[in-house]
Amino acid sequence: MRNKKTKIVLINPPLTAKEQAGSLKEIANIIMPLGIGYVAAVLKKNEFDVKIIDCMALKITKEKLGRMLEKSKPNIIAFTATIISVQHAIETAKYLKKMLLKSIFVIGGPHFTSLPERTMKEWGFDFGILGEGEYTFLEFANAIENNNKNFSKIDSLVWKKNGKIIINPKREFIKNLDELPYPARELFPPLDYYTPMPGGYKRLPFGHMVTSRGCPYRCTFCDRSVFGEKFRARSAKKVVDEIEFLVKKYKVKEIKFYDDLFTFDKKRVMDICDEILKRKIDITWSCSARVDSVNMELLKKMKKAGCWQVDYGVESGNQDVLNKMRKGITLKQSEQAVLWTKKAGIKARAFIVIGMPGETKQSIEDTIKFVKKLPLDVVAFYAVMVYPGNELYRIIKEEGKLLHENFSQYSSLIDVKNSKLHYVPEGLTEEYVKKAIRRAYREFYLRPSYLSRQLISIRSLIDVKRYWTAFRTLLKM
Repeated sequence: MRNKKTKIVLINPPLTAKEQAGSLKEIANIIMPLGIGYVAAVLKKNEFDVKIIDCMALKITKEKLGRMLEKSKPNIIAFTATIISVQHAIETAKYLKKMLLKSIFVIGGPHFTSLPERTMKEWGFDFGILGEGEYTFLEFANAIENNNKNFSKIDSLVWKKNGKIIINPKREFIKNLDELPYPARELFPPLDYYTPMPGGYKRLPFGHMVTSRGCPYRCTFCDRSVFGEKFRARSAKKVVDEIEFLVKKYKVKEIKFYDDLFTFDKKRVMDICDEILKRKIDITWSCSARVDSVNMELLKKMKKAGCWQVDYGVESGNQDVLNKMRKGITLKQSEQAVLWTKKAGIKARAFIVIGMPGETKQSIEDTIKFVKKLPLDVVAFYAVMVYPGNELYRIIKEEGKLLHENFSQYSSLIDVKNSKLHYVPEGLTEEYVKKAIRRAYREFYLRPSYLSRQLISIRSLIDVKRYWTAFRTLLKM
């Protein structure tokens, strides 16, 4: 098969001009965007000339990106965009369009999937891809290669005809995830360009994987628009094959599983652990889990196979707030999961959301008290984000309580002065919620008992670096 002529560049966009001038050097959580890695791998497998430019990792501006693309003159320039980065993609695409008049501009990702018509209309992209992008992008690239303009046959493609935006029917979700090639990591910068969260790794080099897609739960603050509501997973053998590949090719010592529901299928996780042990792979790893999806037997096996930390969506220490967010868990389940995790010899990290509908001063106090009671190693407190794609957006917008629609300004509240909440619960103020989050961090992390426990756990220079980075981040908050 001959190599195709169509040149494709997939871009993880740079920060906006304002951000580039400010906090670029202080970013401590730059993760390889595996979504475009999967798309690139499928295109590569089908003989396309494809490149990836990860502007975040390379710390390059849109101006430098423009100079790079002017030389290569790609036929297709495609952007991935989350709710946090969509504004970056828009600003960059507008800039590039002025100098690359013959290139086709494409956008995909969660934000576009939630608001396809508005994104196309307001921000000038030529095409968009809804949901899982691998096979839609492949069909689209083949159409461009063959000068076939019958775009109506490509499921999940959004396009324009005579100025009218056309949204094709959505493609069926990929049933067999094992058929996908590994993400094209070779097209990204080396692993040392990426910096995981200080509380999220134990050893370096650090890599990450996604082994499942889809979530059947109904939490109001989550977005299920890209991967849907049915859990689909790769087989245990294929997962461990990729672990072994990362260890051998990239010398990875640690892996983070970025699945939403890694422990949803307990038997699959047990099989993954057994396969790691059987192959005697030297790897430490961590994952996320629901508090109602673990038990002591599973956690013990995970520990034996190298798991050192589990991240739990505890979300709140008040049962009424949990019920209103439709989390489907109890405080007792959260407490039990953390206790089991610690008993198994695994560190426990919790994620907390403050400022949900129904939140009160008392419920915030309940939450702070609850997490201080648990033997947690790391807690991340977040203000709720209301954005297209989650149920909260629809509810709050219909009630006329959405304060603004600038969704790119924060994923945490490190930059307190410039972050403006999208929603403030009735009876509270924005300032109160922000102060409560800062106080929660102080009260949890600056306890003498907590500090002494963490100091005792230091085992290496990497641990020292992790704790120092985490401490500096805490001071900024």
